[in-house]
Amino acid sequence: MGRAKGSHTARASATLLPVRMRWWRASSLLAVSSMALVYLAGVTQLGEAEAEPALPVPAVASDPGAEIADFRADAPVGADDPEALLTAALDDADLALDLVEARPDPDAGELSAALAAFAEDAGEFDPVEVGEFFTGLGEEHTAWLSVLYPSVIGDLPGAPFEARATANRLVIEAAGEASTRFDGPERPWTAGAERPPREEIAELAGGDREFLYFDPYNNSGDGSWIEVVGDLATAETVTVLVPGGSAVLTSANFDIYYQRAKSFSEASDGRLAVVVWAGASWPSGWIEESWASWAAVAAAGLSSFTADLRAQVGEDVPITLAGHSYGGAVIGLAETDELAADRILHIASAGMGNDVYEPADLAEPCRPRYSMTAPGDPIEWIQGAPYVPLLGHGADPDDFPGTKTLFTGSLPDSPDATDDVGVSLVDRGISGKEVEGVHSHSEIFYPESDAWDNLLAVMLGERPEPAEEQPPPIGGC
Repeated sequence: MGRAKGSHTARASATLLPVRMRWWRASSLLAVSSMALVYLAGVTQLGEAEAEPALPVPAVASDPGAEIADFRADAPVGADDPEALLTAALDDADLALDLVEARPDPDAGELSAALAAFAEDAGEFDPVEVGEFFTGLGEEHTAWLSVLYPSVIGDLPGAPFEARATANRLVIEAAGEASTRFDGPERPWTAGAERPPREEIAELAGGDREFLYFDPYNNSGDGSWIEVVGDLATAETVTVLVPGGSAVLTSANFDIYYQRAKSFSEASDGRLAVVVWAGASWPSGWIEESWASWAAVAAAGLSSFTADLRAQVGEDVPITLAGHSYGGAVIGLAETDELAADRILHIASAGMGNDVYEPADLAEPCRPRYSMTAPGDPIEWIQGAPYVPLLGHGADPDDFPGTKTLFTGSLPDSPDATDDVGVSLVDRGISGKEVEGVHSHSEIFYPESDAWDNLLAVMLGERPEPAEEQPPPIGGC
């Protein structure tokens, strides 16, 4: 009996062993294949970041007035001025959709050809030269184009910010309407049912939020955006805030970063305008966010945007470039190239950028640079990781030579203090607590905390409170 039982066990083990081996082999193969696919995706993203010479901006030698008169004649409805057409379209989603779907005919004249070229290759032109193109057209003609061809103007780096904001009001209205018209499978129980609009877009329709770029279809349908909070025309200083991971329209981060930007702008009494810049493909989740390729693509677009911003706000308005979490890796890589920024601010940053480990790796090592990371923030686990091609985000900004590290302190203890989305700190049971630990990654944005005060001070060009320990200075700076 014992021998028979032993033989049975041996046979069972012999049978199970190949099954286990096959399971582990399949699991290993799946893991390797997944990593290979992510790596290839990263290589593809990195290819998009390779710089190419800017295309020449088309010239319009003839008077554009005649062509714009033709555009107006072909519009779905007549209007005496651009504002009247805008108002009509915001009240009529079908009209807004018609305007957004309009495309210039490249064979209809010089201005039409130029607009068609802009529509085809929007990001391939020098934004400063594009701005000069519209200066030549004049404000009235540009205003007409923003409502007659909103899909061209709203997506065009270098076009005047006011025109882009107007165009994107129509883009948002049209996107909400278009989302109700997507065909779905026919079912008896859905006959005659109306499809609701995309929630995050419907909430914006008719509102006063201002977008310099709004693409509901980028990021595999999750969307991307560039938003102004405050008044760029009157601001004494401007901050470009680059969000962390999952910076897409369908994420809660879309509203969270708006609220964070709003808290800084409103506290400045009009001195500060904040631009939330999420105008690129964006990673979501730790696996994608560990790759530098998305940051490289975003950094190229961000660098171009700062040149556009500088041209439109003027040389006398200081620009602070701030990056939170993954956004820190974006601004770090942007610093390795030409960049229009007076100050750099790393906020719980993932790093100085892939393969950036010393000041000589930056285009302007002596540019004023600040960094803030609270004790116990999980981002510390990846800051300063050793160099691996396409992986990781370079040196730790808190230890980088020449950087001024900032005090994080405590949350406010006033009874009406709130977090960054308006929830009472008293109700949450965290009033007055030290900013530290897992939740500090967001707590540094809680209004009127020591950390938030320091961030606002940097944005306003004032003197923030430093941390006790500081990196060494850069010789010669």
